[in-house]
Amino acid sequence: MSKTIENVQKDLKKLNGSILSIYLNTSPTRSDWKIRLKNGLKRTKEYIEASNPQQVKLFSKISKKDEQEIKDKQTSLTNGLICFASSDQIFLYLLQVSVKNDFQWGKIADSQLYKLFEQYPKSGVILLQHDKITLITSLLGEVIQETHYRFDLKTNHWKQYERFSFGYTYSTGSNPRDKFDRRFRENQARWYKSIIPTINRHCQREEWKNVYLAGPSELRNILKQHLNVYVAGETTRNYSGKSAHIILNKTILATT
Repeated sequence: MSKTIENVQKDLKKLNGSILSIYLNTSPTRSDWKIRLKNGLKRTKEYIEASNPQQVKLFSKISKKDEQEIKDKQTSLTNGLICFASSDQIFLYLLQVSVKNDFQWGKIADSQLYKLFEQYPKSGVILLQHDKITLITSLLGEVIQETHYRFDLKTNHWKQYERFSFGYTYSTGSNPRDKFDRRFRENQARWYKSIIPTINRHCQREEWKNVYLAGPSELRNILKQHLNVYVAGETTRNYSGKSAHIILNKTILATT
């Protein structure tokens, strides 16, 4: 399920009556999430028994259903989960970002939810190499989309390609890579500027709130001068060959 704020809001409107809200930290570095889940539900039940005993039976019904739903998803758990449930509906969201453990009964406890969307808005990471550019779109620390471009020396244009199916062949002759590198360095600024309008359209279409740049300083400087989105962070690290998830951990998630 897509976890845009609009989709979550639509889900929450379907909930009626008393609602159990669960925020649970399920980080792989912590193996005690089952204990925290059990204790959180126990303390919530004790609170209801003391303050609103007529709802204990309803709470027990919903919490049992929630606990089973979460356990059924335990092999898919990442860093956090959010669960909202009423007597006839349950919505479970698995997150790449951590959450603060919280259990609430009654009205929808959505304040932490909205803070997460504010903390991890739709953002981008741009990986820069001399002849390759990768654009990664992220929301709540999750990879939404990857787009790849490579410079074609035969046409002097950037071409979009599928990362795992693109095959590039240099012209035959001695030291073709050296010739390519030399020619690219000589025309680097001009060729890089030529793709900036495409990148800006991508930023606008994907509604990036900010962007993180990774690559050589000379390439980042060319791009920064013309980007129409706030640059939230930069690094000279080369993430070529790394998965998008690892790159997010080293950039967007590392700075929050």
